[in-house]
Amino acid sequence: MFVIVSGLPASGKTSVAEPLASALGLRLISKDAIKQALFEAVGWGDWNWSKTVSRAADAAMVRLARDLDGAVLDNFWYRETANELLAALPRPMVEVFCRCPPEVAYERFRQKLPLGTLGPVIEVDTQRPVAIDAVAARVEAAGRG
Repeated sequence: MFVIVSGLPASGKTSVAEPLASALGLRLISKDAIKQALFEAVGWGDWNWSKTVSRAADAAMVRLARDLDGAVLDNFWYRETANELLAALPRPMVEVFCRCPPEVAYERFRQKLPLGTLGPVIEVDTQRPVAIDAVAARVEAAGRG
């Protein structure tokens, strides 16, 4: 059996997928782990680069799963790629969709970042154009002390 754990970012997918895989005796395949390994191997880039690596991680997840009798796949799936990629897996397949209020997901995501352990943290609101010169001045001031 293949269990597809889906939902928006910070909706609790990994918190459900890890113990569920253990309870079902299935392997866990996590997109986050694959994507992190790809970034470590080939480096970071702009938003388009990240989307390319993300699609590669989707394909890698499904390719790994095809060699198994079953698995739990933990991913924020895009409908247009999920239907095509997941069609390659044998059945049965069950989707576990993680849902939570947007404000809860936001707070979970916010708690993950920033790291806050490496030094001063400067938060930047990216909903609007960022005044890079002002951010640079704040970074320099924080770096001095």
